[in-house]
Amino acid sequence: MRPPRPGPRSTLFSAAVVAVTAGALLIAPYPAGADPRPTVREGDPLPRGASDAPASAAHRALTAPETDLADDAGRTVRGYPREQVLAPDPENPADKSIKLGLTPYHAIAPKLNALQALGDRVSVEIAGRSAGGHRLYLVTVTAPETARQARAQARMRERIENAPRLAAKDRTLKKTYKTPVFFNNNIHGNEWEGTDAALRLIERLAKAKDTRTKDLLTHSRLYFNITANPDGRIAGTRTNASGFDMNRDFVTASQPEVRAMRRIQIGKQPAVMLDLHGYVNGTLIEPTTPPHGENYEYDLFLKNTYANALRMEAAVNGLGYTHDKDGVDPAQIPFRDSEEGWDDWPPVFTPQYAAFHGTVAAHTVEIPLQVNNAAYESLPVAELRRRSAINVDVAGAAMEATLGFVREKRSSLLADQIEVFRRGAAGAAQVPVSEETVPGVPGIGPEDVYTAEFPRAYVVPAGRTQRSATAAARLVDHLIANDIRVTRATAGFRLGGRTYAKGSYVVDMRQAKRGLANALLADGRDISDKVSVMYDISGWSLGRLWGATVVAAESGRVSALPVRPVRSAAHVGRVAPRGTLRLRLDSPQEIAALNSLTEGRRPGAAGGRRQCPRAVLGPPEGGGARPLARRGVRVDEGERRHCAAARPGRGGGLGGRAVRAAGDGLRRGPGVDRGSQRGLRLVAGRCAVRVVRSVVRRAERGRADGADRLPHRPRPRRRGRGRGRAEQRHRAAEGDGGRGQRGRQRRGARGERGRTGDGRRPRPRLRLRARLVHRPRPRGHRGAVVRHG
Repeated sequence: MRPPRPGPRSTLFSAAVVAVTAGALLIAPYPAGADPRPTVREGDPLPRGASDAPASAAHRALTAPETDLADDAGRTVRGYPREQVLAPDPENPADKSIKLGLTPYHAIAPKLNALQALGDRVSVEIAGRSAGGHRLYLVTVTAPETARQARAQARMRERIENAPRLAAKDRTLKKTYKTPVFFNNNIHGNEWEGTDAALRLIERLAKAKDTRTKDLLTHSRLYFNITANPDGRIAGTRTNASGFDMNRDFVTASQPEVRAMRRIQIGKQPAVMLDLHGYVNGTLIEPTTPPHGENYEYDLFLKNTYANALRMEAAVNGLGYTHDKDGVDPAQIPFRDSEEGWDDWPPVFTPQYAAFHGTVAAHTVEIPLQVNNAAYESLPVAELRRRSAINVDVAGAAMEATLGFVREKRSSLLADQIEVFRRGAAGAAQVPVSEETVPGVPGIGPEDVYTAEFPRAYVVPAGRTQRSATAAARLVDHLIANDIRVTRATAGFRLGGRTYAKGSYVVDMRQAKRGLANALLADGRDISDKVSVMYDISGWSLGRLWGATVVAAESGRVSALPVRPVRSAAHVGRVAPRGTLRLRLDSPQEIAALNSLTEGRRPGAAGGRRQCPRAVLGPPEGGGARPLARRGVRVDEGERRHCAAARPGRGGGLGGRAVRAAGDGLRRGPGVDRGSQRGLRLVAGRCAVRVVRSVVRRAERGRADGADRLPHRPRPRRRGRGRGRAEQRHRAAEGDGGRGQRGRQRRGARGERGRTGDGRRPRPRLRLRARLVHRPRPRGHRGAVVRHG
């Protein structure tokens, strides 16, 4: 084990986070360093913002379109600069960065317009929008390129990933390819200063006339994500408008900002990247402590990341800030200075995720002086601005040192990126780290050795052996979005001693990004006996989490399989045209569909009727769908006047939003399944019957996948208002919705007239079994409660 760093810092461990306590820095009248309380990796623990975020923000986050930032050689590619005039944002005096003397979000667009006007080196593109609707700015700084030169760069980038063996021998590529470098800033909204350091560096590069800068820009493309979290920058929060910590989201990519960063890393394929954070005093510069992610080519990663860390450390310490005068401690490198607690085991952090896309030097950099949270509220403005100015200098020094590293080590960085992809494509073994395999990195021990045994392929089966076709389709689409190559079988096949049906998906592990494929598909590994503490997330498996069956094939001839590449998962949704409908609860989509079907309008919705509250249903503990199938779903009677679920045929229906939500859940299969023994009897009122009928009508016309776009139909005039309530409930339970025989006869007559008269097709005959459980109403009970088990 490497010895702990000497000095006043001590390490505190907990089950989920590691806190690094800086020594108290008592410079009258205010402490100049980090807050004396223990600090976690990139700020305070995650707040409950995700649960408190408005539903509209969550909807935007999940449905925001992605901007494709890749320069594909097979389509039109523009040269550089790619200039555009950005419309200004409304001035916002409440922007939290103003108090710190930093650039508010509304001032970024005018600043970028001015930087583009300085010459022909700066380009600005819109990488997407945040969950709160703000623009995400991607700035590229490089020497000018014609469209032809840009196409040549795109071809070379594709060759590096897709034909690494040939790229390693390509002399033209080695001479003319521009090394991509990526600076990611402000992913935590209340860690502001990386944005201002980036803007200052871009301005220097745009104006510089010296030979070193010209040489750098001739042989490199520098990409700056100006602020990865504009929502949090404005509000002074760690999270975005949806309440998510985006530096934990790269495995699932649930947020639009994370998907934009994913597209940048896939499309630009950086060899080096920095992720600017705060606040740890002294400045913390990765590489990390063990455990190290087992799916990386860690020998190549550690070699370059440690070398650049030494350069950044020298640059930060060279600024001249001291503990006594400024409250700034010397920089630290966790790999060298700490035993454990700051690991890179999970690929949920930006630099660790980048390593799977060919980045061979990736760092989190934690600038030193705290200005957020309690410090933001308690310290005077002058002290906050003093600290922020130092932080901007520190971030800028780290960036400048990295550019010097890239300029000097360009050839070896490119060769190591090619080697990462070559090992994946060839199925070559990983190289365990040691002082012999990674020369120049001191203190490597057995605690740093983590490697994986990659299977020959992964299979996501189709047919009876697939637990959830919906979850399988979601998983396949997610793999493709992460630039993992997936094929689909055109016929049944055998692999690894098992037989798979036509339509099964195969992930050949002999591909450039095998490390990411294994990280997303494998069940993981128990390393409890190797470490005493993990910093954060330490276990994940998308197949198990989402409910899809994933099989690892240890051997077999994948090249002989009857498969073809796919760009998206096949459509799996279907709706039975007639008969009793059953909804299998095998994935979150199906649970969401059930919630939508049992959801009433909120008070004050269209029609002015009060309805029962939103119903929330989850799978029972430890049993999947089978206990639900055996025992059904009980709807306990709530307040009768307002509970549509307890009284079918009375009360309101589902609004247009509910129809769309139900359609989204139903259209990605198995969706509504007519004959499954694992089925669930849906319990809902006449409103839910109408939603399902609408979906079926659309399915009969071959457009079931458009169910989420169905308009809300006005509620038809109800029949039989004069009947007694007991009789209506009895007939509802018998399945005729309170209409009676006369209502059914009239409905049939209308259908016949529609066929011969106005040309409309008759409505399909559907039955929705309802099981109503009447119980004495508890004192103070209101609304309807959906229960399982």
